[in-house]
Amino acid sequence: MSAAPHIFLDTTIQIERVTATRARQAEIAQALAGARVISSTYVLGEYLRTLAQDALVLHNLALRSEQLYDVETQIAHLLNKRSASRCLLLWASLHRLGVYEKPKLLRTLRVYIEYGLVNRFMLGADELLDTTACGLARERPAPLGEVYRLRTQCTRPVKECDLAERLAEHQSEMRVLADGLKDHPEPALARMSTLCALILEDPDVARGRNCTWYLGDLIIALELPVDAALYTTNRRHFEPLCALLGKQMYKPRT
Repeated sequence: MSAAPHIFLDTTIQIERVTATRARQAEIAQALAGARVISSTYVLGEYLRTLAQDALVLHNLALRSEQLYDVETQIAHLLNKRSASRCLLLWASLHRLGVYEKPKLLRTLRVYIEYGLVNRFMLGADELLDTTACGLARERPAPLGEVYRLRTQCTRPVKECDLAERLAEHQSEMRVLADGLKDHPEPALARMSTLCALILEDPDVARGRNCTWYLGDLIIALELPVDAALYTTNRRHFEPLCALLGKQMYKPRT
């Protein structure tokens, strides 16, 4: 009898488990059936500062809109287009639940914000790795009057994780990535090569904005266990990373 496959969920799949169509959610559930499901506190931190933060944005837009149809217009005017896209996906997920009236919509969003989204992240997880001891993963939305606030950014001078220490333990892998991604045609991967070289000289460079803005895929690829396969929709970035590190990508059977 073969052992259950180990599947590591990245942030894109965790978000899709909440916002994707029912057909796509069923596809993900089928892909994970019988597997040992793994994620990490670093992924949770990314999930909080993206999807959970977007739920706060959507709640605030709905709260101050006299008519709910104005919410979609306000979403379209958000400067951060990735956030706008996720807000629309959350909006659609509420409608799939049959939530249309403003009082019920606000109540449902409060449930999402206060515990529902984190519960969905943990649903079915067999293990949550804590390799980086991410401080942002311990943050939760806090009420401030009628709205919520969530801290989504750390700073390099204040140590609240073990990221620098963990990356210092991966010098050989970091050198492989620095060399292998140099002059890569994908700008995000070429920038990662430059950052890897800088981190080899000073691991503290990884903390703060570099961690939350530029190094997420690299951190996830490094913390991916060698006996697990990475489940992601972001194959463009992760396939080169995993190829260089000799790690596995997960492709569900169709």
